[in-house]
Amino acid sequence: MARAAVALKKETPRAAPSRGQAAEIHRVLRDRICLLRYRPGEFLVETELATEFNVSRTPIRQALQRLDYEGLVETKNGIGTTVTGVDFQEFKDVYAFRLRLSEMIGDFCRTDRTKESLGEVEALVPRVEALLESRNFEQFWQINHELHFAVNALIGNSAMRESHDRLYYQASRVWYSFVDRMWEDEVRFLNAEVDELCRAMRAGDLRAVGFVQRNYISYGLSRVARYISTG
Repeated sequence: MARAAVALKKETPRAAPSRGQAAEIHRVLRDRICLLRYRPGEFLVETELATEFNVSRTPIRQALQRLDYEGLVETKNGIGTTVTGVDFQEFKDVYAFRLRLSEMIGDFCRTDRTKESLGEVEALVPRVEALLESRNFEQFWQINHELHFAVNALIGNSAMRESHDRLYYQASRVWYSFVDRMWEDEVRFLNAEVDELCRAMRAGDLRAVGFVQRNYISYGLSRVARYISTG
């Protein structure tokens, strides 16, 4: 009887992980992939991640499943989960879709969110200017992140908002791999983009918001293409 009691005690299930756990782990892993802390081809081991985050494997698995859906990792039975690589043609395809998607932002915008998004973008201005004095790649990433969030929050259509978010992360990890080689250009363009987005939001012209983003996505693709062709 005592042995049975012990066995029963061992089999007592752990509390189900909260959705917030998996979401936060997903965010951290996604940032690491985009910042190239996890390189293409690198294995992400569930047990190691569970130990690091001090959780069961369930929220780790949920986070990895979402990353797989976003195209940032690939999970194969019997092999495990690896960070995916991106060839330049695939990168261009993602950018081409982002260009078209940005053009439609004005058709699906939430006008009630304009003031809040404007405040978020205006708060980035001094931080962008500070980048001119310091090559702070972490801050550069964070500013771009927050700029993306502010624009993404303006999109009222949930399907479009999700696609806009997913494509941003798919493209950003390739783009960020070249930032150190074109730092001055990138900071200058980021400063101009923030300025133009502020002007468009102050005017209440949400269609212009989409076209400002479209233009700077196009500029970014041209710069990356130049570095790839000369690399």
